[in-house]
Amino acid sequence: MLDTIHELNPSIHHIFGNITFLGLHDLVKGAKKKDRRKVPWTEGTIKNFEQCKSDLAKAALYSFPKSGLPLSLCADASDFAIGSVLQQYADESWKQIAFFSNMLNETQKAYSTYDRELLRIYLSVKHFKHLMEENDFIIYTDHKPLTFAFQQKNDKALPREQRQLQYIL
Repeated sequence: MLDTIHELNPSIHHIFGNITFLGLHDLVKGAKKKDRRKVPWTEGTIKNFEQCKSDLAKAALYSFPKSGLPLSLCADASDFAIGSVLQQYADESWKQIAFFSNMLNETQKAYSTYDRELLRIYLSVKHFKHLMEENDFIIYTDHKPLTFAFQQKNDKALPREQRQLQYIL
């Protein structure tokens, strides 16, 4: 995996998405959301880009899961994809155990923000089910309405949402 990240020639959007997702915000300090200005590719820019790829590779080091330790699921959704990381708290810090990403199909791309955010958690829990079973886990979300989804009555949710919420719980 580490060699793959170093040899990767991905789009800038993909790299910045991973940087943001993994909490490496210092690497893109000064960048503004939806900034459309062109960036000249100088020697310094290339050096910084290579540093970003190197730091991403370091952030992607896996740990082996240990039973009995708490797990957390951090996931995010964009307009076209979802991604998540399963972590475990060990040795006084969170260690990455596994990653998951998935491109959304055309139907899923048309979902509301709420539905895409619910879908990301549902697909992530489904993907990591074998690692999460029999363990306590926390799901972190940046979408406030989802925090209420688990408290609402099921009759208020669409059938698809009901199925996804039931699976997660």
